[in-house]
Amino acid sequence: MAESSKENVLKESSPDCQTVAMDGDSLMLEDSLGMTPWERILANDDIVNFGDSLRAAMEKRNAKSR
Repeated sequence: MAESSKENVLKESSPDCQTVAMDGDSLMLEDSLGMTPWERILANDDIVNFGDSLRAAMEKRNAKSR
């Protein structure tokens, strides 16, 4: 393993990175708890639709011409 990739692994697992990840998770949780169940369903639908559109765009980009 190259020295620079070892450094990246160490940086990603450092306490500072873990704290940022936990803070991000707690922010998402707080946002979610501030929503009604219906709002959470709509937000989930938006994410699913976005994923579907990305998948369709990737398939279209990777399609071979006939």
